[in-house]
Amino acid sequence: MRVIVNPAAAGGRVGRQWPQILRRLERLGLEASYVFTEAPWHAADLAAEAVAEGETLVVAAGGDGTACEIAEGLYRGAGAKGIGPTGDGPAAQAGRQPTLGLLPIGTGNDVARAAGVPTDLDAAVAALKGKGRRQLDLIKVGPRIVINAIGLGLIADINRRTVPLKVVRGITAYLITATASLIHYRCPTVHVKAPGFEYTGGITVIAIQNGPTTGGGFQLTPRGIPDDGQLDACVVEAMGPLRRVPRLLAGLNGSLGRLKGSHELRAPWLELRHDEPLAVHLDGNQDELPPPVTRFEVLAGALTIAIPEPASEG
Repeated sequence: MRVIVNPAAAGGRVGRQWPQILRRLERLGLEASYVFTEAPWHAADLAAEAVAEGETLVVAAGGDGTACEIAEGLYRGAGAKGIGPTGDGPAAQAGRQPTLGLLPIGTGNDVARAAGVPTDLDAAVAALKGKGRRQLDLIKVGPRIVINAIGLGLIADINRRTVPLKVVRGITAYLITATASLIHYRCPTVHVKAPGFEYTGGITVIAIQNGPTTGGGFQLTPRGIPDDGQLDACVVEAMGPLRRVPRLLAGLNGSLGRLKGSHELRAPWLELRHDEPLAVHLDGNQDELPPPVTRFEVLAGALTIAIPEPASEG
């Protein structure tokens, strides 16, 4: 077992509290080697190296962004070893892929909730020590791999502004910064295409997800199921600051897709045409999509993740 620790997770809280966290892990009997990330996307390289060295369980100690990077590294490393995660479903992948484990000690921890991994540290460690496994879909966007959520528009802007506040756990950190984004965000013009759907115009939000939540609890795609072989997306047309406020509230209760100017989609792929670079978050990691075309596609059953074992009957 290799544990990849992101000391910058949760606004640097993981790094500051790591000695206490490690002592707790040792008391829980977690036997593993630990390595620390030193820069954005370093976790992906460390995960690929772990696979090359024969590790079959690689654990993310951090938040959603850390898990996302490690999933990319596992995907890359598995291909390098000739076991090629090709997104052809769990039957062909089971028992061959390296497994992702989670110690969800970051800000949002939506990946853990979507996968069914407890956010309580003791229970998360128990899941790592057990044999429960689940095959999840991944999202491929350009060279990147994402587990749970991609956000463009207002959501990406909120994520960017939240970075200095990620020491605050859960959705609170994102809500604190939302006011500035609601006022100042400028809606770009794009062309969105998916099977049976096309839209051209300005956008306030584009959420492309495997699971139901992002940002610690925003329900932008409440029907998202992380192992159904489909992307769930919500496209919200351009609107001014006053109309954005009720959309933010609707994102909290799962009704955003039902409001006027919103479009809910479920499809295996989505294509975005845009004339300018677009800010994006990939499971909370900040990035930018270069023009003119970005394609998002599902890789069905391409990730093996450690989950709690089912409770025995009787």
